[in-house]
Amino acid sequence: MLRKIKVNNLEIPYTLIIKNVKNINLHITRNGEIVVSCNAYVPLKKVDEFVGMKCQWIFEKIAMIQRQQKILQDDQRFLFLGKSYPIKTVLSRTSGVRLSEGICMIYKKENEDELKILAKYEKEMTQKILSQKMKSVYEIMNLDYGISEPTLKIRKMTSRWGSCTPKKNQITLNSQLIHYNERFIDYVVIHEYAHLIQPNHSKAFYAIIEKYMPDYKEVSKNGPKLFDLND
Repeated sequence: MLRKIKVNNLEIPYTLIIKNVKNINLHITRNGEIVVSCNAYVPLKKVDEFVGMKCQWIFEKIAMIQRQQKILQDDQRFLFLGKSYPIKTVLSRTSGVRLSEGICMIYKKENEDELKILAKYEKEMTQKILSQKMKSVYEIMNLDYGISEPTLKIRKMTSRWGSCTPKKNQITLNSQLIHYNERFIDYVVIHEYAHLIQPNHSKAFYAIIEKYMPDYKEVSKNGPKLFDLND
């Protein structure tokens, strides 16, 4: 239940939650939202009076939260799985990254470098997602071709999206793939797996890709829009 009171011409909005508690309780969330809880037998007027009595503490607490969580925003954006997220940095007691409602939130301690935090997150997600993609494609193609599961190497590449070394049974993927949509990532992984069966770019090679991705031509053409890289 949303309620409002006025104190010295200042409006204080708060959320009232009815629950089985003995006293009237008030807390302020990390976003600065005022939340009050009480049992169903407490008159609303008494709740309003309670909030009014706490107004000085409320103003001080919200001001402190605003200082601690000062949001800094610039033109930087985080490209992740085909989506572009504006970056916001928030001072916090803990460090981390959260993608929420179209925004890349970087939580950092006062003296930390937010870009290092984001780089760590990107590296972890790249390893996790590309490993998952490799595993999924292997499980499908192994049923048809009985191939050995290749090892995965991830590194930044300037001239190609991936490479395959059949003799080493190894596939290398460009770490920048994490910036692109998952459909394009799937295409690159399938492309490199196909090289384990056909180590060339023959019709038989592309027939393998088409078997698992009938629209691969469209995907390969429209997928890479951020960088001028070729296989």
